[in-house]
Amino acid sequence: MTETKPELKLYEKLLMIFPGYRGYKEKELIRETDKIVREQLYRRLKNIINILRDIQVDLSSRNKITDALEIERLVYSIDTIATRTKHAPHGYKPLFYVVKVDEKDLSKLLEHDLSLSEIIDKLVKATETLREKTTRGEDIKASIREIQEITRQYESKLAERDNIITSTGVRQ
Repeated sequence: MTETKPELKLYEKLLMIFPGYRGYKEKELIRETDKIVREQLYRRLKNIINILRDIQVDLSSRNKITDALEIERLVYSIDTIATRTKHAPHGYKPLFYVVKVDEKDLSKLLEHDLSLSEIIDKLVKATETLREKTTRGEDIKASIREIQEITRQYESKLAERDNIITSTGVRQ
């Protein structure tokens, strides 16, 4: 199977005469992919928040204020990590920047984003379990603790992402 490359725009063809531009363009595509992935992670976290808010309203309407307050704390925690995810550095360097960032370093960011996605998968599952328990009127304290733990895992993994960026020289 042959790999097809998108047709280059005129200015891209002209810039190909500059040494190093092709590598820069490849890195830029990785950066853009990273940004798109993080935006998707952000949207998934926001969907979880919406589910938790629905649960919170349901609990409040049934006068389960303590549980509703716990859900509210979860919403704030997840909203914080969602915002940090959306605005995380993405390894950008200008075209003629002195310090070079190679594709390997940028690929580490994408690998890390994948691991964040896997944690979000666990968070989605735990949130769905919480919703089911709430609907059935079951005790939800264990589910809340599980979501808190998964949220801490995500937060820790997100902090590791910052370390990857600073340790490899990749900076915004």
